Amino acid sequence: MRKPLRFFLFPLPLLLLCLLCLHLFRPAPAANSKPYGVFIGLETADLKRLRPYRTVVIEPSSFSAEQIKTLQAEGKSVYGYLNLGSLENYRPYYERFASLTLAPYENWLSEYWVDVSSPAWQTFVVDELGGTYAALGLDGFFLDNCDVYALYPHEDTFNGLTTMLRGLSRYQKPCIINGGDVFVSACIENGSARTLFDGVNQESVFTKIDFAKNRYAAQDAETRAYYLDYLTRAKEAGLKVYLIEYRPTAKLAAEIQDYCEKNSFTAYNANGKELR
Repeated sequence: MRKPLRFFLFPLPLLLLCLLCLHLFRPAPAANSKPYGVFIGLETADLKRLRPYRTVVIEPSSFSAEQIKTLQAEGKSVYGYLNLGSLENYRPYYERFASLTLAPYENWLSEYWVDVSSPAWQTFVVDELGGTYAALGLDGFFLDNCDVYALYPHEDTFNGLTTMLRGLSRYQKPCIINGGDVFVSACIENGSARTLFDGVNQESVFTKIDFAKNRYAAQDAETRAYYLDYLTRAKEAGLKVYLIEYRPTAKLAAEIQDYCEKNSFTAYNANGKELR
């Protein structure tokens, strides 16, 4: 026999008391919560460094799926670093692709620009690295060194980068292009930017690294103006805009924050070029 439905009336005072308790005892946001941080040089022993950040960029080869899941359970979006345009000599696959290197990467002694027009490199980045990193449960990709197009501004370089970006789209994860202003500008001009990636990150807009003297300083006015114009165009094209700045003074940090708030940009002020 089918039982009749029963409706229970919850006493109003008790209901109000429960709602008040939920409000009083819900987890409060961290007082020093920060929107964005890039930590591709971070050791997993230093995970506490990520605690205040809501969106973080990590080196996925150093993390397990369980660690990424733990970060996400804390309310973070986790992006994984993926190098499209250069090859580091400390990677386990360096010897496999060393023949594709083009030239040393200025100021980074362990790194070389790579021939992105190579189908072997494209397949490796998309299928092997992209597939492995996507399986970790990352929320998105942080894609580096599309600047190879600025050094080798050829059609096959451009096509190689777009081939990899289209290939990575199969994982249905948002992509942020780090640097690569010449490549990104070309994509904006031909109308393909929003179909290939979701945002751009630009380093050293307000600050710069003096590699020769191993120190940090304010960016020159001409370079700053160039990057701000580029980032404005990126925003107008519908792209999210992120910045990485290096050890700005307190005064400059306030200027960066004010500019980003007015323009809906997101900035991270890094302690150093190692991004730890």
